[in-house]
Amino acid sequence: MAGIDYSVFYIPEGIPNIKEYFPNIDFSEVDEWTVYVKDSQDNILATSRRNINGCCCIDDKVRIHFINSLGEIDSINFILSIEEHETKSDTWKKSQKSPLNRTKGGSYRQNITSNETIEAETRCYSESDQYWIKELMDSPVAWIETLLPNGFHESNEKEFIPIEISDMKFNPKKNKGRYEYIVKIKFSMSNDNSTHR
Repeated sequence: MAGIDYSVFYIPEGIPNIKEYFPNIDFSEVDEWTVYVKDSQDNILATSRRNINGCCCIDDKVRIHFINSLGEIDSINFILSIEEHETKSDTWKKSQKSPLNRTKGGSYRQNITSNETIEAETRCYSESDQYWIKELMDSPVAWIETLLPNGFHESNEKEFIPIEISDMKFNPKKNKGRYEYIVKIKFSMSNDNSTHR
């Protein structure tokens, strides 16, 4: 029909978006997939990116979403390597009467803030995927996919927390003598934790 635009602007290709269309497929057993959009004559109108399922275990998986150079969102899985919690504070000193009563506090912490710094790595990708890794390293905006704390109960609410990727050098070629191509990344949360003032 004339006047109708059949352009495809975005393909929802993530597992939560497509699994209901493939009820007999166990996506935990799928290594990679691509989604095609076809017209009524079976012509391919658009092709999604190559989706690679994480090759790391669930407990140590760090999934990072980021804005690529086209303004769209990509995602890459890593394995947690190091996680550090750093706390910073100022000191407030309370004046004491004479004679000194040691049961009364003298110095207190105030303006307490903390943050998490995470180092992660992946061996899931090859040198042919390095252009994709560069997109992550150069991205201005990124998020970590995580489950929110739920006290002593199991976490059941997923959230996307903004992160700040640390400036670092990136080697697009694997080291000589190594069979695997290893990519490392370091980042911290965009927002500090602040509880006690």
